Amino acid sequence: MKKLFTVLSVLLTLVFVFTACAPDKTGMEANTQAAKDDSSKEKVHITFATWAGGDELNEFQQIVDKVNTESKEYEIELLSIPADYYTKIQTMIAGNTAPDLMWLSQEYIPAYAELGAIEDITDFASKNTSIDLNDFYAPTLATAKWNNKIYGYPWIAQPVIMYYNKDIFDKEGAAYPEDITWNEFIELGKKLTKDTDNDGKIDQYGFIVNGWPPIHTWLWTHGGGDIDENGNVIIDTPESRAGIKVLYDILHVSKIAPSKALVDAQGFGEQFKAGKIATFMGGAGDDFEKTVTFKVGSTVVPHASEHATFNWIASTVMSSQTKNKEVVQKALSDLTNKFFDWKVVPPIKSKFGKVSEIRPDKQAALPAIKASMEFARGFNNMPMQNEIGTMIWDNLYDPLLRNEKGFDVDKAIDITAEELRTLLTK
Repeated sequence: MKKLFTVLSVLLTLVFVFTACAPDKTGMEANTQAAKDDSSKEKVHITFATWAGGDELNEFQQIVDKVNTESKEYEIELLSIPADYYTKIQTMIAGNTAPDLMWLSQEYIPAYAELGAIEDITDFASKNTSIDLNDFYAPTLATAKWNNKIYGYPWIAQPVIMYYNKDIFDKEGAAYPEDITWNEFIELGKKLTKDTDNDGKIDQYGFIVNGWPPIHTWLWTHGGGDIDENGNVIIDTPESRAGIKVLYDILHVSKIAPSKALVDAQGFGEQFKAGKIATFMGGAGDDFEKTVTFKVGSTVVPHASEHATFNWIASTVMSSQTKNKEVVQKALSDLTNKFFDWKVVPPIKSKFGKVSEIRPDKQAALPAIKASMEFARGFNNMPMQNEIGTMIWDNLYDPLLRNEKGFDVDKAIDITAEELRTLLTK
């Protein structure tokens, strides 16, 4: 998907060309369908593409079965695409066989919207009385927008919170890391990073990072960022540089996290689950409370001048190729309301109380999750969001993690900023 915008442009152009050359049967087909619906009262068939598989797909199917039973207007069919999801979706769009509804992760929405592949639902959403737009956490809903238009309903939010191994903190006599600054975090990490076996090798670390969480965790909490909401590159501002250098300190100066090579060899989440890591930044829906043998605590991620955290958000969108738009919009609304009672974290404030019902194991984490949702946000998405992310990874984040000979963090920031500005002016 590295060339998503370009590829989609070509594919959609082909769609328009072939559609223009084809015989115009739209009116006749619409009249035939209308007559059929009027006479037989058959439900409108709606296809829904999802990346869900396994247990998640079974749960999703139960939701679909319920809304299908309740509706007299439509029947939803799930299209499970657990592998190569976006490649297959764009192929369907190009072949004029796009599903009526589909899931999109936040970074894809601007590109699909810009190319006309998904429907603008602003008017419908503003009039829909069953879903209150003001009930969404504002930064969460913002990820479903492009050019001030709404293109979908967010159905899940996954703010990054900080988990910690209480057993390690108790053993070392350290205070739990509740709402601390990055400086405090680093000092605490130094205390918890040690050779516990006295064999000359570090086997317990204060933290771990391998490209997750996103580098924005450090950018945003220092008042910086990569691209601002107006499309300006800000990754080389003093605030952004300060955040990146804190990450560099964590990895290569204070050395409170294992090396990239060690993470690659021994695993990322696996090391935390094995009790070797004191603090871990993961999604609010992670299952550590159910899968580890030690006591798990949770809190918000460390901060500098600002509290901020990354929020992974996905939305349900409607294809612009959909024929029965009013009925599909109704299905979109009905399903979204069901989703609010399905996943952690619901993207609307009024459903936050459902978290402990949906995931009883998350009861102790509720304060951290609730606080994080107030300042959690997604990327300032652009149509070239995937290219932006690739440039930041290739030129800055990955080289910073590896810190190979000759790496200069300021030079890497400058190169990244220059290439981003070139990309965004194309």
